[in-house]
Amino acid sequence: MDKFNFAQGIEVTIIGVSVVFAGLILTFLMINLFSIFPRIFAFFKKKEEDRNRVRKISSPVEISKEHLAVIVTVLDIELKMRSLFDKGRFTFK
Repeated sequence: MDKFNFAQGIEVTIIGVSVVFAGLILTFLMINLFSIFPRIFAFFKKKEEDRNRVRKISSPVEISKEHLAVIVTVLDIELKMRSLFDKGRFTFK
């Protein structure tokens, strides 16, 4: 019976550990593939349903000038506040 030396023992250990990790990685990939297939089928089914659906075009909603002024003011303040924080400094003038 042949005697193994230390280098052969390390080599066999590394090969064994590599095989185990390769198996774990392949198992992980297979599980992920099984979860991807239903998403792909749902995507194509949804696309087909979208083709069959008739889209309704809604008429524009009338907004009073006061409401429009409030919306524009809020958006302007929000834009100014974000630009202050983006510079990294907050100072009052």
